[in-house]
Amino acid sequence: MRGPLAVLPLEETSNESPDQETPEERRLDSTPEGEGEMEADSAALAREGKMDTIGQGVVPVKQAGPGSRAIAPESEEQPELNRIRSKVGLWDADERQARAEAKPVCQQPLFETSDQLHVMGLNLTGRYIAHALAGCQTIPPVRYILHSRSIERKWREAGEQLMLHRGFQTITQHRVIGEYAPLPDSEHVLSHGVDPELAEPIANLIVTLPAAHVVRAIGRIRHRLDHRSTICLVNDGLGVAEALIEAYFPDELTRPVFVLGHFTTSLGHTTQNFSVAEIRSGRLYLSLLSTHGRREPGQHFRIKRHPPPERTVRATHLIRLLSAIPGLHATGHPMHDFLRYKLPSVVFRTVVDPIAALLDCRYDQVARNAYARQLMDRLFGEVARVVSLLPECRDSERLRLYVTSARFRDDVFHKLMRQRTADSRMRSLVGRGFDTDIDFLSGYFVRRGHEVQAPPRALDSIMWAVKARQLVVMEEMAGDIPFEQT
Repeated sequence: MRGPLAVLPLEETSNESPDQETPEERRLDSTPEGEGEMEADSAALAREGKMDTIGQGVVPVKQAGPGSRAIAPESEEQPELNRIRSKVGLWDADERQARAEAKPVCQQPLFETSDQLHVMGLNLTGRYIAHALAGCQTIPPVRYILHSRSIERKWREAGEQLMLHRGFQTITQHRVIGEYAPLPDSEHVLSHGVDPELAEPIANLIVTLPAAHVVRAIGRIRHRLDHRSTICLVNDGLGVAEALIEAYFPDELTRPVFVLGHFTTSLGHTTQNFSVAEIRSGRLYLSLLSTHGRREPGQHFRIKRHPPPERTVRATHLIRLLSAIPGLHATGHPMHDFLRYKLPSVVFRTVVDPIAALLDCRYDQVARNAYARQLMDRLFGEVARVVSLLPECRDSERLRLYVTSARFRDDVFHKLMRQRTADSRMRSLVGRGFDTDIDFLSGYFVRRGHEVQAPPRALDSIMWAVKARQLVVMEEMAGDIPFEQT
């Protein structure tokens, strides 16, 4: 007879026949009706020392042999696993509730396009482009930037309108708003309490000023330009956008988009203010100035962006807008195609104008001077070599062949012959001691020549000679004693 503290032996021999099912076999063959029945069976087997419960599975427990220590069942793991299951269930419930209560987020565009256009430039090109923009009824009235009070007064006296003379036809446009742009620190801004930082931003700006005046003129409206703006530069120079970036927009995150333009319409002066005469119709070639894949100054690597800027709405909106203006004949082009149209005019101003300014003669006199033509050939050869080595020309074999062929030279010389007895604008400015565009003509090719390890030495010398003559004339004029008639 066994007492209450008697220890059962490790193995007992059963008196049941082999054909009779044991309790364990009946449990394995049957399916418990619920989770509680399974846990009860597992606990009973664990108390008998034959099985151990881990989670919901049943693992047999090795019986201790002679001289070995018995392994205690790890019953403390079950509460820990239950706690983890409970915590995960709470997390799932919270996530389902958060998804059910979440409101749909309205996707706002990263860049809001604007059709409002500003034009800066009182020259013939600026008047013509502003006149064409004013004739488009699908965009807001164009805003014409006036940089002085005297110009604003003349604008009011002219009836606040632009006139285009085309043959015997005169077209007048009134959808133009004159906008005075004072300096940010001027007395007008301070007296009227206008905060330059709160002024209306400019979305699209077309600048037709001479290259030498662009940097100083943009300083008046610098506080109205940021990463949401697009600046289109329409003049004969190159490197103006780089000068603006260095002066006002060194941070790429707040830098406007720059578009280069080349205008081929032939224009003439009239006797009236804010009017222009169209002599021969032309086109407006546009190209996006992209730093995609270019190395910034001071960097030893190139930054590539995806998607490229020419495939984004922000960078191409102004080009698309101008291309849809009737009468402007604007078209967008890749940079290598754009240079194919612009280079003959730029190289002509780079090679011929400095010689005309130094010799103080007209274009026809330069063409008849044999020594002047030899100097032109040398300068032209240096410029063509620099252009052929520029990174902008690497993707266009056609452009490289053009600038290194005799056709390029002939195009520049024929342009000189078509000028006939006309006078050079650079010669007129140097003769009065005024600033010229030589830094964005000859100076541009000199800088790029040093970048590609092909410095144009003759062109560099001519550029400094023109600057020296300009300084001498300016000092002579400053030393003149004005005489007052009585």
